[in-house]
Amino acid sequence: MHLPTLLVAASSLPLLLATTLPVNELGQPAPSFLQSRTHYKSYCPPRHANAKHQKDIFFEFINVLYSEKNATKAFDTYVAVDLIEHDPFDAQGRDANAAKLSGIIPFANFEVLRQNFDSNIGLIHVRVNEDPEPIALADIYRMNGTCIVEHWDVTQARPANATNPIAMF
Repeated sequence: MHLPTLLVAASSLPLLLATTLPVNELGQPAPSFLQSRTHYKSYCPPRHANAKHQKDIFFEFINVLYSEKNATKAFDTYVAVDLIEHDPFDAQGRDANAAKLSGIIPFANFEVLRQNFDSNIGLIHVRVNEDPEPIALADIYRMNGTCIVEHWDVTQARPANATNPIAMF
């Protein structure tokens, strides 16, 4: 199945991951900002971070998501629960996006070409190896302190009549 087909199919799937609510020492539900599906340490809600710390956190996120291919860990650790998502086919929020990507990332064949972070914006340029032609993907993330709070993505397929042999990559 091709990545665009997977992306469309996965966007209509219900959440794949169950949510468990942690409790405090009295057995009462923990505050919502401490609730997570996993035991991963979280950088969210956002706390103050200088530019170097933000950059380090962003590259840790990129490593977990794109190298380890662990969307649940990446999102639970580095992404705000109320993530602002700009993809017109995706739901708002961390959990919906983690669920969708958990069904795609582990099975996708891709290569990270470029990554950068400046001010509070991180970006990554990816070659998604599709058949018959690869697709270019750019993910753009905005951070607030220690936490990723907003995401945009752009995809481009190589047109059949392309004249530039090195276009997109």
